[in-house]
Amino acid sequence: MSPRTGRPPKENPRKVNLNIRLTEQEANDIQECADKLNLSRTDTIMKGIHMVKSKIEKE
Repeated sequence: MSPRTGRPPKENPRKVNLNIRLTEQEANDIQECADKLNLSRTDTIMKGIHMVKSKIEKE
């Protein structure tokens, strides 16, 4: 029997899609932040969510 090929499954896969509408300026702001942080747009947005969540938990 040959070994299984392909990518290994992720521990916590992202299965949920979220579609949002943005202005061109908002999309440009996200892209600018992603470029400066050397992250993807998704990772940049996730980082922002974690920052807001930590701020809320401090209150």
